[in-house]
Amino acid sequence: MTKARWFIAAVLFAAALTWANVSAAADNPPSNDQIAFAKQVSDLMLNELVAALFKEFNETTPDNVEHGKQAISLIFNNLNRNMRLVGTFAPLLGGANDRPSDGFEQTALALALNGQPHTAVQQVNDTWFYRRSFPLSNTFHTACVLCHTNFTADFFNSTNNPEKWVGTLILKVPMTSSDNNGQ
Repeated sequence: MTKARWFIAAVLFAAALTWANVSAAADNPPSNDQIAFAKQVSDLMLNELVAALFKEFNETTPDNVEHGKQAISLIFNNLNRNMRLVGTFAPLLGGANDRPSDGFEQTALALALNGQPHTAVQQVNDTWFYRRSFPLSNTFHTACVLCHTNFTADFFNSTNNPEKWVGTLILKVPMTSSDNNGQ
């Protein structure tokens, strides 16, 4: 065998070993420390998003509702799968942008429409995620009705929804061995 063939064989063998190690690591569930770290990241994400939403709500007026709708849609766009607003009632912008996209989101939305949060640790492809949802009510802020004009008293009476639950905020935090949590 020539030196070039030995080199190619060695590179292919090393690549196979690397792939096997990565695959084995992906199959191992995250440790309790990794889950706790991801939960803390999720807590920080929630605090930042709620602060941003309240800032937007406080700045929204009848004169700039369309601007506010677009601003929220740009933050919660379909390309960012780590933070999503999910619902089933008349999306603001982006078509199906706010529809549940997998089993976790379907369960989270069903629970949210009854005021219940949802949390799970799940593997998606080769990555483990800490996922959680927070139910959202149309009473979350007084400015909600400026953008969500379809959420009227008649709407909530017809849907037998006195708490005015409308959807959920979903957060997804990846967990890998490269997390800065000592793992």
